[in-house]
Amino acid sequence: MSNDIINQLKKTALFSELNDEALATVAQKASTRKLVKGEVLIRKGEAGDSLFLVHYGWMKIVTEDSKGDELIINKCGPGETIGEMALLDGAPRSASVIALEDAEILELKQDVFQEILDTRPDVSLSIIRSYSNRLRFSTTYIERAINWSQKIAEGDYSFIDQTQPVINKPASDDDKATQLLAAFFTMVRMVKEREDVLKQQLEKLTFEIDQARRKQEFEEITGTEFYANLKEQAKALRQKRAQS
Repeated sequence: MSNDIINQLKKTALFSELNDEALATVAQKASTRKLVKGEVLIRKGEAGDSLFLVHYGWMKIVTEDSKGDELIINKCGPGETIGEMALLDGAPRSASVIALEDAEILELKQDVFQEILDTRPDVSLSIIRSYSNRLRFSTTYIERAINWSQKIAEGDYSFIDQTQPVINKPASDDDKATQLLAAFFTMVRMVKEREDVLKQQLEKLTFEIDQARRKQEFEEITGTEFYANLKEQAKALRQKRAQS
């Protein structure tokens, strides 16, 4: 089992630069966990005392919006780490982590992780790189959301067709941002549906107003003395023609 864990550690970005001896030390103190689809690995708000490394399978990182609905903010796959933030700053978990599919992860307790940081500066550098990558992705995520918000303001909903299943492996940060903005797509569809309903109601109201206006104009014309005299003259003319 130890050799298997060592092989798994070698595939992770965080520990890929450690030598076999260091990896063996980590492997002895790591444990393996299997998750089924939908199983919760981390709950938002709980104390963080472990670091997780994804061996296989994909995990979604979620929080809740103001209505209590799930909001996916990121996802992690094989070779990526989860949960190191709480170990570094001591704050409660900032989000929940749920398995998108059957998965296997490695768990390192806080004392083991701290020991590695104290003795291996290259691991600390790997963590910095990891945060840098996440920051770059966050920038892409925010840029995409702002761009689409501007399109909504202009009445352009063409980007709705770009939505992708969250479980698919993204080819780039742009693809990943598109997948994770599922809640945004749902909101946009609701806005468009309401807008379409309002347009239909406006068209119906405009038609009814036009009908009422035409009716009023007709009644105003037919109610005049001139129209009454004209009507009488037309009646007399028809009678005269019928008698001739």
